[in-house]
Amino acid sequence: MKIFWQKNSGGIIILVLSLLPALEWLRLAPLNTRFYNLSATMTSLGQVAGLVGLALFSVNLVLTGRLKIFDRLFFGLNNAYNYHRQIGAIGFSLLLFHPLLLAVAYLQISTLAAARFLLPFYDAAITYGIISLLMMILFLGLTFYGSLKYHHWKITHKLMLVAFIFGLLHVLSITSDVSRDPFLKTYLIALGLLGLGVGAYRAVLSYFWHRNFSYKIQRLNRLSAGITEIELAPIGRALDFLSGQFVFVRFFSRHIQSESHPFSISSAPSPSQISLAIKSLGDFTDRVKDLEPGDTVSLEGPFGKFSYRNGRHKKQIWIAGGIGITPFLSMARSLTDDRYQIDLYYCVRQPGEAVFLPELENIAQKNSALHLIPWYSQTSGYLTGQAVEEKSAGLRDKDIFICGPDNLMSALKAQLRDQGVAASDIYSEEFKFL
Repeated sequence: MKIFWQKNSGGIIILVLSLLPALEWLRLAPLNTRFYNLSATMTSLGQVAGLVGLALFSVNLVLTGRLKIFDRLFFGLNNAYNYHRQIGAIGFSLLLFHPLLLAVAYLQISTLAAARFLLPFYDAAITYGIISLLMMILFLGLTFYGSLKYHHWKITHKLMLVAFIFGLLHVLSITSDVSRDPFLKTYLIALGLLGLGVGAYRAVLSYFWHRNFSYKIQRLNRLSAGITEIELAPIGRALDFLSGQFVFVRFFSRHIQSESHPFSISSAPSPSQISLAIKSLGDFTDRVKDLEPGDTVSLEGPFGKFSYRNGRHKKQIWIAGGIGITPFLSMARSLTDDRYQIDLYYCVRQPGEAVFLPELENIAQKNSALHLIPWYSQTSGYLTGQAVEEKSAGLRDKDIFICGPDNLMSALKAQLRDQGVAASDIYSEEFKFL
């Protein structure tokens, strides 16, 4: 039960915050007056869609804040961003249906009434809503269907704040249950301002007002397979982190854009040095190899609950796919408790890509708690849940940590659940939503 609340408390809070306006709306009038004919029913459904949609939009802006408390509420910041993606889609759908359902109600009067309702500039309050919706359609369309570079994608997300402002103006200026009910109006204003404040902080103010950690590059180890391990030394106060956690990194160098990207820490916790192992996977990471000693770095964090210390069992299975080895490197380098029994699967296509294998073999030789299992898909095929069960002598009462490509993680998690592993015993680190 404890792990259930650890992993789901954030989702429950989102559910309560988003449904509270609908519950208050239900209290304001008897249901038989809300749904007595088609026009009233469409109007009521449109109103509920708008109320819940705006609440979700507000909560979604809060989730962009990258706040430390999200690690505790969602059992990892990556899970908070997963919720951000899901409720963003739900909220947008509700806000899209809001005017369409109301238009159906106006159709009961006449086609002209429905057309005038949907036309901008006919009424200021309605115009605010239409502008907000059109902006959301544009920005989300570019996000889902446009091939935007990362910094352009971030700009579209920042502009969603403008869409939200118009949406909030629409709700506050139109004659509705919100304007007539003090609690509903106060609640939506408070939640909206909270979302607007956190969203504005993340989009703009965080560049000038933050608690990031300053580091400089001491050494770059350019390894094979396109991997560069960067050793960083603190300038002033040092970052305190658990093995397996990650940070948002901004490099300040003439060789690379100063964009913020998440990377797992590969070194053991230390006040004097942090290491990041980064693989060339795109425009940004391709330039990492060109960084130079002395370049400065800003670190924000640490974030994440992906650590063997947060597991329930001393028997654990770690599964790394490719560069997904980085959080396990940090954990292996700091593993000192011999009460643990850990099988580490290091999955790559061929031996030449397992650049950290010699070091991990050396750690395993010195530490009986760690059992290393290299897995080469070129000769053995992709790792499966059944293979893990056979090689690790069962899956019962074991925590399973997985980090790697999306297809590896999704396939293994599905297979492991089919084999009876509880979802609460599976931990994964996913950066695709960050």
